[in-house]
Amino acid sequence: MKMRFWQKSYFLTLAVFLICFNGGILSLTVYTHQKNLKATETAVEAEQYYAAMSFERDYDTLTKSNANASPTLLMQAFGTHYREKGLFLAFYKNGAEVFSNMPFSSRSESNKLLHTYVDGIRYIIIMTEICDGEYEFVIAKNVESLDTEMRSLMITYVIIGSCISIFLAVILFFLFRKLSKPLVTLQKTTEQIEAGDYSARVNEEGNDEFSLLAKSFNMMFTKINEQIKELEKEAAHRKIEAERKQMLVDNMAHELRTPLTSILGYAEYIEKAHTSEERRMAAARYIVSEGERLQKISEILLDGAFIRENKVEMEDVRIDTLLSQVKKRLEIKANEEGVDIENNAMPMIVQGNNTLLSILFDNLVENAIKACAKGGEIQLSCSDSRVIVEDNGKGMTEEQLTHIAEPFYRTDKSRSRAEGGNGLGLALCKRIANAHGAELLFESKIGKGTRVIMTFTGQR
Repeated sequence: MKMRFWQKSYFLTLAVFLICFNGGILSLTVYTHQKNLKATETAVEAEQYYAAMSFERDYDTLTKSNANASPTLLMQAFGTHYREKGLFLAFYKNGAEVFSNMPFSSRSESNKLLHTYVDGIRYIIIMTEICDGEYEFVIAKNVESLDTEMRSLMITYVIIGSCISIFLAVILFFLFRKLSKPLVTLQKTTEQIEAGDYSARVNEEGNDEFSLLAKSFNMMFTKINEQIKELEKEAAHRKIEAERKQMLVDNMAHELRTPLTSILGYAEYIEKAHTSEERRMAAARYIVSEGERLQKISEILLDGAFIRENKVEMEDVRIDTLLSQVKKRLEIKANEEGVDIENNAMPMIVQGNNTLLSILFDNLVENAIKACAKGGEIQLSCSDSRVIVEDNGKGMTEEQLTHIAEPFYRTDKSRSRAEGGNGLGLALCKRIANAHGAELLFESKIGKGTRVIMTFTGQR
């Protein structure tokens, strides 16, 4: 289940507060405990220093008055005195215990504090050498009260924090619900409009940001509604006829260019080239052939058989022969651009319209020539109901591939229509392929070229 905006805002705000509030309480508690613990450690170090100094002074006095006097009684006296202050003492000589009133046996490194737990109770221990290193003096303090105070503070803070968190959660819930009401109203209005109620409008009461949003929404939809009505009126009068006429003119201009280019190229060849009479006659025959093809294209387009997508006449078409003709027609243009066309077509026969398929493959090869730089190569092949036109040109992006077969779309926006066509070639190719029950697939990578695959799906 997706959460709404106010729910996301509510939970996010609540989470931030709980983290900051409870994190602050925890940090404060830990800080207070550490501060108290540090003060206690300082007090223990001070007590140990003064106790050691006092013992050394009394020990010197005792040994001077009686060299054979035993220090045990003195140690016991110190133990009793400091036991009343909550401190435990122990004396060691050569590692052996001489006196101790501690409830446990423990030692630490010299002049270093040690925290140890005995039966769950924490003690702070510190040891130092006294009497010119003759004895090791250990003092320990029970700091269970600090840990108890810490636990008590934690319980208190948890209870207070939980109560405050619950109270804030309830307040925030109702607050965000109230703040989100204008958005809910806006959503309901858009749903009404989506359902067809174009008279629905958002309540504009108030002077806050939501009321301004409501006013902008109502104004925007009013203008959109007015523009839609105007467009519908204009479209009702001229849409169908205008599209048909414009498409006819554009297709004529686009498709007549290829055979005219071939005718002009071969005519120029006859006029200027120093070649044999046989080659001149072959070029002349090709001009006549292209002229007849030009006439057929004009008849198809002007008759409207293709524009209106009526059923076209089908016959057996040799695709390998057709590709050879395409190569021959466009070879002059390819040579001018420094592009090589290779025809690797295998024998292949399909049911189709020779003129329409010529238009299709002329377009594909022309586009491939434009895409290639000097030294580029175009591969033509066909087999197993598939025809492939592949080049090693500049290629296209994924965004361009998604729009490539749309009318009037051109991949190179910088080229003029005179240089780069009017964007109808591949749209026309798509319609020709559909008329033959074939699929047209474009594959391309920037800098590596483009591959066009036409599959006659119904003729496998």
